Amino acid sequence: MAYIKAPSKVFPISAFISDLPSNLFPPSLQLSSENGPVTGRLVIIGDVHGMRKSLEALLDKINFDKSKGDHLILTGDLINKGPDSPGVVDIAMRLGASAVRGNHENAVLNAAAEIDATRDKLHSGDLNGSPPASENLATDLPKDTFKGEVPEECPPSNSHNTALALSKRQLDWLADLPFILRVKLPHTLTSSLGDTLLVVHAGLVPSIPLEEQDPHAILHMRSLTRTSGDEDEFKAAELPGEESWVIEWDRWQDTLTSKTTVVFGHDAKRRLQLGRYTIGLDSGCLYGHHLSAVVIAASQGEIEHRVVQVECADEPVAPTTSVKEDR
Repeated sequence: MAYIKAPSKVFPISAFISDLPSNLFPPSLQLSSENGPVTGRLVIIGDVHGMRKSLEALLDKINFDKSKGDHLILTGDLINKGPDSPGVVDIAMRLGASAVRGNHENAVLNAAAEIDATRDKLHSGDLNGSPPASENLATDLPKDTFKGEVPEECPPSNSHNTALALSKRQLDWLADLPFILRVKLPHTLTSSLGDTLLVVHAGLVPSIPLEEQDPHAILHMRSLTRTSGDEDEFKAAELPGEESWVIEWDRWQDTLTSKTTVVFGHDAKRRLQLGRYTIGLDSGCLYGHHLSAVVIAASQGEIEHRVVQVECADEPVAPTTSVKEDR
């Protein structure tokens, strides 16, 4: 039995670029805190993929405390493949976390749209002559509804099952996540991170304005290829390539007066990446390795950051055999 495909691989965008609201800035990073108590940190965590126990272990290790001004940001791929996607989203929502959309959020949102479209057909009796279904979608859909040909973005063994496991409230929260989260750092504090911090899932192409970045590339890129006929222009590539895209980003930032650091995930095969103006936090927790965070705070007029890791605390998932399968 066939299902109804979503109209686009990129699920409709609610917000492309969002600025971190000033009320979510930790006191230590606010201009007004210069003469006051220095508390609160920005904690940015890489791809969790439903590994709830690992996320809890990392938050415990850094003594995350929202009441003291800590704010959590997630680099996308909170969900899918791991054992407890709903539990991870619950933690993010309960802590008032910020996050960006990853390719797996995109896949699950598309899967949810496909399920809704199929449900509508079932309810109307239009799908292969089936009679109208009741309200319990999880039990109403025939077992083979999502087998067979599927978009490569939405493997049924993961995305459709995850979509069915998440509540409407959780799916709506994921759908509202931006592709780019921008954190404008206070210019009164010295910082090796530059003037601006950007959080994205996979990457950005150097020299292209944020508003003109390709949404699909932001979710999937791992490297760059040079534009034909122009050695200084690049386009995003999903395959790892010989070099990560971060090499050219760092080179580009070296030419600019105002620096921008990008914090991202997605590239588990390269694990932790620490460039001059790039921090890659997908360190392969899903596959039994580490879950990583960068912890950012200010002290004595200077913004400091450090990487904190924990060993995977969940049952790991066997890695797939190709980058294409591991999107």
